[in-house]
Amino acid sequence: MADGVQITKASAGDGENLDVFGREHSEKLQTMARGLVSALSMLIRSVKMYDPDNSVFEKPLVQLQDTVNQIIRKEGKLELMGVKQSFYLNGMLVKVDMASLDNVRYLLDEIRAKDVGGFTMLRSVTVPELKNFIWIFSKDQPDMADETGTAGKKLVSMKLAKWSKLKDKLEKEKDESDLRLDRKKYALTCYGRAIFFTKKYLESLRVGTPLNTSKSLRIIQDFVDISIDQRTHFLGLTTTRVDSEYLSYHQVNTCLMSIVFGAELGLTKVQLRDLGYVALFHDAGMGTVPDAVLNKRGALTPDERALIARAPLVSIRNILREKSINRSTLLRLVTTFEHKVEYGTAVRDGQGNIQMIIPKANLGLYAKLIAICATYDALNSKRAFRDAYGPEVSLMLMWTEMRNKFDPELLRVFMRVMAIQPIKVLTKRQQSVAIGLI
Repeated sequence: MADGVQITKASAGDGENLDVFGREHSEKLQTMARGLVSALSMLIRSVKMYDPDNSVFEKPLVQLQDTVNQIIRKEGKLELMGVKQSFYLNGMLVKVDMASLDNVRYLLDEIRAKDVGGFTMLRSVTVPELKNFIWIFSKDQPDMADETGTAGKKLVSMKLAKWSKLKDKLEKEKDESDLRLDRKKYALTCYGRAIFFTKKYLESLRVGTPLNTSKSLRIIQDFVDISIDQRTHFLGLTTTRVDSEYLSYHQVNTCLMSIVFGAELGLTKVQLRDLGYVALFHDAGMGTVPDAVLNKRGALTPDERALIARAPLVSIRNILREKSINRSTLLRLVTTFEHKVEYGTAVRDGQGNIQMIIPKANLGLYAKLIAICATYDALNSKRAFRDAYGPEVSLMLMWTEMRNKFDPELLRVFMRVMAIQPIKVLTKRQQSVAIGLI
């Protein structure tokens, strides 16, 4: 017997998601894959009636050898795995027509009956090696195949996956997938709870009897926990908006982005909870401003501008009303005030482009994070007096016209967190603008 075939545990079981391979479609590989599945199905049907040494197998085994070795030469390996009710060849779903479905089902049933879930070949094989593999399914072979084939007909370079182990892994991945789905549903539930609480808080603020904000801490802690393993889905929630309820969604979206942003910077869970707590009520004072002013299309009057300017003081006043002064209260007070303060003064050239930013004050980290997140969400929100800008344009404005308002290094990190690069929509000159730090 040639030394080319061996059965081992599944190579696809080594930490790989067996449920979703995700490889791109290749028509040439598909043709060879369909030929492989068809040939194996025919050979296993035949071995139930004839001994593998019968001459009836000579031509089909040579054809199978040719198909197998073509795939190995093209791909560097051949890995055929039975997953659910389909086969995957080197990570690609083998697509068959309706007429071939019976062959697929038959082959899956037969190999699994021998506790075989699939196989891998890393080098060219010979006809004798393939004959030893077919022998596993012979009518005269009652035993299960172990990891090296069957007694007297051992395999050397062909690695077989045990179906029992593969099945256990698939079941485990299914459970983990269901758990991830449950976590996504829970994230959406927490988001809805936060919106509901924020709306109630703003309503209570307008009638002069604000709710105790500490009731939101449980929701914020849930946000922190979910953001650890559901970051992408978590950020996706921030695209949820209702134009008529801008302020509620703006507060919650700023909170979510701040938590993910802070996690990227390495803040602890306790720090993320404190950051989220401040962010959820960072602009709550705007809730006391009449809707007619917030949604006004034209220029504001001096009195209307005064209402807007007084909103941060309302937020600070409500914090002071809640409880006695302690470290947490001071942090909320300082951050609520500082997030409205511009980071630095812009030094512009003759064309009005920012050439340098001179920091004004040593602002706190939470304030700088919230300033970026709040501005980004505001620019991405549709208002009565303008349309939403969209992610790339919003970041372009923040990186150019508004850059003096933010810590430039943190803004770079935020772009990475949001996986958006506005540079591609800037002019060549804007792309080369330097940032001066003092």
